[in-house]
Amino acid sequence: MPINLHFFRDNSLDKLDFARVFDFFDQLGFFEIYYTEEDVQIIAKDEDFRFSYRYLITKKSLVKNIYKLEPKYSNVNFMLELPIMIPSYLAKEIFAIVAKLCRSFDLAIYHDSFKDVQEFNIVDLDNLFNTMRQKYIEDYGLGNKRPYDSKKLSEICKYQRSIDQLANYYEGRKITVPKVQPIEDSITKDFGISCMFRVGEATIFPPHLDYIYVHDELNNVMLVSRDDFFTVMGKYLIEIEAVLPDMYILREKQARSSRKVASKFRKYAIDHLNYTNLRLCDLIDE
Repeated sequence: MPINLHFFRDNSLDKLDFARVFDFFDQLGFFEIYYTEEDVQIIAKDEDFRFSYRYLITKKSLVKNIYKLEPKYSNVNFMLELPIMIPSYLAKEIFAIVAKLCRSFDLAIYHDSFKDVQEFNIVDLDNLFNTMRQKYIEDYGLGNKRPYDSKKLSEICKYQRSIDQLANYYEGRKITVPKVQPIEDSITKDFGISCMFRVGEATIFPPHLDYIYVHDELNNVMLVSRDDFFTVMGKYLIEIEAVLPDMYILREKQARSSRKVASKFRKYAIDHLNYTNLRLCDLIDE
């Protein structure tokens, strides 16, 4: 159940120019616009976290009890369906877009729980998000979501969002920046954070890993726990906590040297056939 956040505008201002609104979302680069008979849907498709959400432009107002609201504002039939069962890191990214949208087009916001239409305030929106998420969990449970330490989850999400930036920073140094992949044992339901490592390849290791998929030079795949991986590779790794805590780098020279110990991974290999992939957006702050 999303939070339906409605946009309003002061009556003294000109009519909202939706052509400019469409340009706003086009420039963000990850929104697609769809036209139907009933509405216009502006859909965000987040490939890094494999989730989507949408803004709607409707023919009629969908605001309940609209006639009880401050008459100086008009509903522009424009709203955000804000997902609540997502990591707080992603919610804050959406808040940042809403803030920019409100500044760019002189918009105010309204939710059914507000006393009236109000100017954008990130504290109010954050409180609304956390309150409604907690109530949803109390009423319906976690569903297919997994609770995860909030601080660690934010750092993992920050890494995932920064992969392109990190890849650009290390461009020319032949360093792989792998994506984070949460995985779960389909039998025990144990889950954790994993990434992929190819033996002999200089690599950045994301923060708070639990597992590493090791691809040897014959392209055999072994799943090993973090502790066992560090038992074999720890002396070759350098922590770069100035970027993020618990993030490590295997530089090119050390990657070549570490090939000689790669055979040791075999004795630590976990049967990975029971493990399935989760979406990072399916982890929820504890």
